[in-house]
Amino acid sequence: MAKDLSGELRGCRTLITGATGGVGPAVARVLAEAGSQLVLVSRSHDKLEDLAASLGLPETDCLIHACDLTDSKQAKDLMIAMLGCPGPLTGIVNLIGRWEAGKVTTLNDEAWHGMLATNLHAVFYVLREVVPHLADGAAIINVGGELPIEGKGGQLAYAVAKGGVLTLTKSLALELKPRNIRVNAILPKNIDTPDNRALLPDHETTHWVRPEEVAELILFLLSEQSAKVTGALLPIYGME
Repeated sequence: MAKDLSGELRGCRTLITGATGGVGPAVARVLAEAGSQLVLVSRSHDKLEDLAASLGLPETDCLIHACDLTDSKQAKDLMIAMLGCPGPLTGIVNLIGRWEAGKVTTLNDEAWHGMLATNLHAVFYVLREVVPHLADGAAIINVGGELPIEGKGGQLAYAVAKGGVLTLTKSLALELKPRNIRVNAILPKNIDTPDNRALLPDHETTHWVRPEEVAELILFLLSEQSAKVTGALLPIYGME
């Protein structure tokens, strides 16, 4: 980074969806250390409680909200819960998503709709509810995948959904320019999490990206250091 970003988000409040997933705790920790108040969202209340406790933030600085964001009503309920938070919402980090393999001849309706719901529809539902309440000059970071616009053999539904996230990101960046709200997406490849190691047991993990490295990139995109960056799709592939 160009400079030390500790304290860079003091006075900010950041919403993190998918907060208890493989990358979420690292992102929450890095943003908390940078001074941000947090709104942590995932399906598991127990995991959210454990994450919040590990951060050591006072309750006023860390709202937890368990919900299923593939349900548009629950996304609306999340926004209602956040209205009680002091101070403006200045950032959204959409980590929500999941991976599942599948070819065109083997994907059933449930798998197809599930991939789109979790990876794309949930992101849209959150943004539709939250953007009207987002502070001017705020930042949004979405998570795509390894160049899904080029296709991913055997991962059809996942690639289509993540490709949709990238189009959403670039379109929303144009839409929100008048409010000086920046919208960018990161494109991770293999992130070194226990789940990914279990999925790819034969892969060499030495050069995989650590969750903390993803978190540092997200911090940069939320900070004033990236004030001129919007509509960007930023790969973070490691050195494979």
